[in-house]
Amino acid sequence: MVEEALKNRHTTYFEIGKKVAPNVSTKTVKRRIAQKHLKKWVAQERVHLDEDLAQERLEWALAHRHWTRDMWRRKAMWGDEVSVERGGGKRRKWVFRYPNEKWNKDYVEPTARRGERGISQMMTGFFYGQTHGLFLPVFPDPSSARGGVTGKSMIDVYDHYDFLGIWEDIREKVGEEEVFFIIDNAKTHLPFRRWLRRQRIALMEIPAYSQDLNPIENVWSLMKDKLHKHYPELYLMRGDVNVVKKAIEEAITNCWELLDPKVFDTLAGSMVDRIEAIIKADGQYTKY
Repeated sequence: MVEEALKNRHTTYFEIGKKVAPNVSTKTVKRRIAQKHLKKWVAQERVHLDEDLAQERLEWALAHRHWTRDMWRRKAMWGDEVSVERGGGKRRKWVFRYPNEKWNKDYVEPTARRGERGISQMMTGFFYGQTHGLFLPVFPDPSSARGGVTGKSMIDVYDHYDFLGIWEDIREKVGEEEVFFIIDNAKTHLPFRRWLRRQRIALMEIPAYSQDLNPIENVWSLMKDKLHKHYPELYLMRGDVNVVKKAIEEAITNCWELLDPKVFDTLAGSMVDRIEAIIKADGQYTKY
């Protein structure tokens, strides 16, 4: 049974039983395979990595393999933006109840009504070592035909809050060593990256579709967990869209400030493990 499952990972318990043990039930097939610690899981979803992109990831990892944990903590500043949706990423709640209590209002998890879902606020931020960096709202670009967030939106935020001054302060603390600002190479970031270079800010570009090479991605999920924990009322908040967006902004900003600085330190140091994982996977997917 195990051999058949490993031969075709997308097969079903029923098909396995039909081929190798037609006289036993599907339930028995499932139980016997589980005894060998093999189980059917939902396949993880990731952006497709073709051979060229996998090779690019591998080469990048090999080029930075000599960096130590301390180097990543001293020389890298991690930046990105995140869309914080009201109720987005909310984890499913489990509750102890008897079968006849299924529709008891105390054991039903309420959801937002139609038309009230999908309200979100774009935020941008960065961290360095054990330091919380800026964490600020990003607003739609009025000059954009689509009226969405653009590279100009990012420039407006970082310019207004004197990112260059913050950068220079960090450079002074580090001394002669170079400090790199790390942000992914999405098309929407192109004007922003050009602006950063004009400010003489050193960029370290990571391969496309490589969230596992930017630890700030893990920060976003931690913050959203805190958002659902500390602000459960936000999920069902009603009213003007701009009022709801402002409430999201204030709540998620507080969650950013609640993060333990040691979290940033651990994530920066994890780059050593991330790089080794990419090398081991020949540039393909990693658990990060």
